[in-house]
Amino acid sequence: MKVLVIYMGELSRLRKTRNFHKIFEQIFEVPGIPIYEIAQKVGVSRNTASKYLQEMYEDQVLVGPQLRLLPTVNYKEFVYLMNFKNPFHLFEGLREFPHVLYHGMAFGDWNAMVVTDRLLDFSQLLGFENTVYQGVRYRSYTPKVDHLLWEKTFHRCADYMKTFTKRREHKSRVLAPSLDWGEDQWNIYQAFRFNTRKTVTTTLKRIGVRYETYVAWIENLDSHCTVHAGFYPEGYETYMTYCFLFSTEYEQSIKTLFSFFPTTPVIIEVGDQLMVFVNVALSGVNRELFCSIYDMKARDIIQGFKQAVAVFHYPHATPWKRFLSEEKRTQ
Repeated sequence: MKVLVIYMGELSRLRKTRNFHKIFEQIFEVPGIPIYEIAQKVGVSRNTASKYLQEMYEDQVLVGPQLRLLPTVNYKEFVYLMNFKNPFHLFEGLREFPHVLYHGMAFGDWNAMVVTDRLLDFSQLLGFENTVYQGVRYRSYTPKVDHLLWEKTFHRCADYMKTFTKRREHKSRVLAPSLDWGEDQWNIYQAFRFNTRKTVTTTLKRIGVRYETYVAWIENLDSHCTVHAGFYPEGYETYMTYCFLFSTEYEQSIKTLFSFFPTTPVIIEVGDQLMVFVNVALSGVNRELFCSIYDMKARDIIQGFKQAVAVFHYPHATPWKRFLSEEKRTQ
């Protein structure tokens, strides 16, 4: 009897996870899809869909939809991968550092990752050792992931690599149209950047922005931002995050390979390299992951790579005041 109860409980959990993934698929395709359409497409009641979605957010099974700014002629972000003698000291010291948008501590080929909205010389800071890589952050990608076991993931990767043939690819590093946002537009971005599904009227009232301004902003959003929804079946915080920096002539192949994963990877064009953040939970999966990376290198899909494990991270506020002040000076 006890075995039957355990079996039924596991069956119920698996069924719920499948429905979670179906909900993710709907939001991935149409980030603003209303809950009644989600319920209809998933095949559950509206109340169940609403309950599941709330649970997904609470457990961080679903992350986003989030916004990432595209680089433009008048706005760029820069990524720095560095080593410092005391990364803890750096991590605390960068919390209020001017022009820093994000910073994190890692363990591996670098121990500090920093994103800024201006070129900065971190070599002047106490304890600086070396820069592993730095470059402009271009477009970010989050491929749509399937609901499958890790074992199937690595089988798919192996099958793809067996049939891989070298075809010349063009590296696309495109700048978006000039960013012409005013204070209201930056406030909207700040309010919705971590979840575009927030209740619009309530959020706009809180930040003091007119609905008409929001409508005009959202209609032109694709020109300035990419939208990303992530799926993490066990909950985002349960995973270990690996960051890889790939040197490759076959970026599309890298994106395809990581799209086979059951947890959403974050793929970022940085300079002429490709950064990939991968979330894994089990030691056996870690081994398979690195075996797949070395297979990529053996088959010349990548020319080389560096890697680190994320330890802590700290996102900063949007730099709209700095951006607006500089725009005024150039007018």
